[in-house]
Amino acid sequence: MDDPMDDSFELEPWVEEEIVVARPHNTGPSPPFHTIITELINPLLKASNRKTGFHGGTATNVRVIRFKILNSYIQRWKQEVGNDIYPCFRLILPYKDKERHMYGLKEKALARLLIKILGISAESDDAKSMINYKIPGQYKGAGDFAERCYEVIKQREIKSEYGSMTIDNVNNMLDELSKLSKTDDQLPIFSKIYHSMNAEEMKWLIRIILRQMHIGISERTLFSAWHPNANELFNISSSLKRVCWELFDSNYRMSEDAKDVTLMCCFQPQLAAFPKASYDQVVKSMNNETFFIEEKLDGERIQLHMSDYGKHFKFYSRRAKDYTYLYGSSLDDKNGALTKYLSGAFGENVEDCILDGEMVSWDPVDEKIEPFGYLKTAANAEKEDAGESYPLYRVFDILYANNKSVVKYSLVQRQMLLQRVVNNVPTHFEIHPHEEGSTKEDIDRRLRQVIAESSEGLVIKLPTSPYTVNGREDSWIKVKPEYMLEFGENLDCLVIGGYYGQGKRGDNLSSFLCGLRVDNEQDPEAPPKFWSFCRVGGGFTAAEYATIRHLTDGQWQKWDPRRPPLQYMELAGDRNEKEMPDVWILPEKSVVLEIKAASVVPESEQYRTNITLRFPRFRRIRQDKNYLTALSLKEFMSLKEQAETESQERQLELEEHRRASKRPKKQLNILGAHESFTMEGSPTSQIFAGHTFCVLVDSKRKAQLQKIIVSHGGNVIQDVPPEPQNRTHLIADKDLVKIASLKRQGKWNIIRPTWIYDCAFNHRIVPYEPRHMYFANKDLLDAVRRHVDRYDDSYTRSMEDTKELRDILNHMPDPTIGSTAKDYGILLNQSDSSIFNIPSLIFYNTVIYLDYPDLAQDPRSKFRYFAFTYQAVCKP
Repeated sequence: MDDPMDDSFELEPWVEEEIVVARPHNTGPSPPFHTIITELINPLLKASNRKTGFHGGTATNVRVIRFKILNSYIQRWKQEVGNDIYPCFRLILPYKDKERHMYGLKEKALARLLIKILGISAESDDAKSMINYKIPGQYKGAGDFAERCYEVIKQREIKSEYGSMTIDNVNNMLDELSKLSKTDDQLPIFSKIYHSMNAEEMKWLIRIILRQMHIGISERTLFSAWHPNANELFNISSSLKRVCWELFDSNYRMSEDAKDVTLMCCFQPQLAAFPKASYDQVVKSMNNETFFIEEKLDGERIQLHMSDYGKHFKFYSRRAKDYTYLYGSSLDDKNGALTKYLSGAFGENVEDCILDGEMVSWDPVDEKIEPFGYLKTAANAEKEDAGESYPLYRVFDILYANNKSVVKYSLVQRQMLLQRVVNNVPTHFEIHPHEEGSTKEDIDRRLRQVIAESSEGLVIKLPTSPYTVNGREDSWIKVKPEYMLEFGENLDCLVIGGYYGQGKRGDNLSSFLCGLRVDNEQDPEAPPKFWSFCRVGGGFTAAEYATIRHLTDGQWQKWDPRRPPLQYMELAGDRNEKEMPDVWILPEKSVVLEIKAASVVPESEQYRTNITLRFPRFRRIRQDKNYLTALSLKEFMSLKEQAETESQERQLELEEHRRASKRPKKQLNILGAHESFTMEGSPTSQIFAGHTFCVLVDSKRKAQLQKIIVSHGGNVIQDVPPEPQNRTHLIADKDLVKIASLKRQGKWNIIRPTWIYDCAFNHRIVPYEPRHMYFANKDLLDAVRRHVDRYDDSYTRSMEDTKELRDILNHMPDPTIGSTAKDYGILLNQSDSSIFNIPSLIFYNTVIYLDYPDLAQDPRSKFRYFAFTYQAVCKP
């Protein structure tokens, strides 16, 4: 196979031009909007109903019937209207039409518009039924907003028959609606639409605006009925318009070259297959051969298109949204959040390329990837040069280079090419690393590493596989921690609230708010309270939902935020709308659910426990337990601490096994500490004996600090005690949610991790210094000031490294000293005269004979900086 980066590969000049497609003409008038409902949507829904079938009785082949309905409608359109079916398809598949902007209207905003148009009170039952559409009421369709609106409009519809608006009229109205951002400006257009439609038409218009059609077919089915090449063209273009305009002739066939990815044209990326039941199945899917292991990043899938040596860039999301405005259109685009950093990011002979990767948010302070929710904030802040975090693009594949597609190359070949095309720009633009594995143990070891770093999971890739556009093949397999084996089957939580579902789950509770028991330690006889802990809605079968309904029938009460049941339960906040359930239940009338999860989220303002589960999933109903025997907060924290300890031990065992099998055992030095300070073998000292530490930093540093503490005889706890205790230290250096709360309370002194390192380096407990304090009361701050001089140099301990010395010198007021420290980086030339400007103790307690007359007159004139007390003596 040819190498697209071979020196003999010709580089043709790139000319920017958009793909222009001739629009086919319609010869007939635009059909009425209601024909989409009567001739297409309703027959499709009827065909999908297995209970009645299409012609009554049992449906023998629903797919065939739906295909016939679609084909019949398309043929009628071509005969009566013409070859341009795009106006119709963009209403049937609104979520695939990227030509129309978002409306900025969700359910509650639409409900408010309808309330104004209908002229009803916002406090009326009809208004509340639309705003609270998930809650069952006098109208059917709970959880289905459009259906609930239909029921309300039907009572007061202006037209009982279908309206006269055509498909073109509706598209024009929607185009106008999408160009306006304020609901007050949208109100006249929406009112005009309402006065031109009946209730059923309004229902489907609302579904189009919300992009929630649910008509029983996917775009694949519709495209297959339209043209044999429609799916292939959509996969490499993501353009509904091109599918409709280029393929109106059913006899036309695309060439093989036309089915390939194209520069500056968004394609549908390859997706990883869903997790397998076991690691053995994953290894088997890789043909029992060596495979690539990549960390699954918590960001947004982005494809990057670069042309003309960086003069043009395009960024597309997995959903074909164009993010070029956000990340930059060229290397010279100073308004973009990324491209301005990419000078030199590509090889000199790389004219153009298409890269596939993940955009994440990078925190340069903690040097880690932030959760997905920070990405857009970081990107917008970077555009204004006002943010601490910024976007980082991790590239894991290449599909195109120098006017040639490499989609059919193997993954190994593409990775080799990627190394030649891309130059890393640290913390802005990097090739995503991978490692090789061949056994389930390799997967398990790597998965435990990424879990410890709060990562998403892994992706296992077959090195010999080509890139499959819009495919979900077993050549890429996701590996996620389905639940925590350490205690995932022991989380028996009480249901304290419920949430109504949408769509098929309408009219019924589809997810539940679970709580942990908090006993009254002052009065053991008092009934316990329950603190909100997590929300679970996955893993239930229809039978299990039915069992829960049976066990709790008649016990649910509507949640009133003005009068929350505080005597029974507590949420994170009285006005926390994200957590506030639709209904609640008395603890003694409720049920206990066993839950599993991927991991623990240690800081969560959403729940009263200030801790929750990541990806909680229902396992079974525990009818053998009640509210008094359900899991308590205290029990959970003990389980969590035990699980973390066991997990660390297993990780150490795996690492030990890996090192022993691959290379000689090496000792791990910590942050420039003394050579004898290591982290393996028996405890190195007992300097922390009798001291207890609660370490509240990010997970990676936390594990490291805990190892240091334990190796020096200290004790580690996971939770902050209710009150400060003697010889108990809180370690932190960043305002996490819990730390901010502790600072507001003002009871605890909080120490930086630097103190632990200083103690370990000096082999003893060193007194606190100002640099050790993250938060402290005035009395302690006054006391620690006595342990250092006016330049913060300690009186009691040795200096650990040159960085500390440099910091002290640079804070001294003498500019000569500061400039010398900066110029020479402390490693000064002994022959340079400026060395005499740096004070130190190198001649302390030393007698010196000086054989120079000029120095004999006043030995202190040259040596005053070298002795804290003047011990130099001159002998003529």
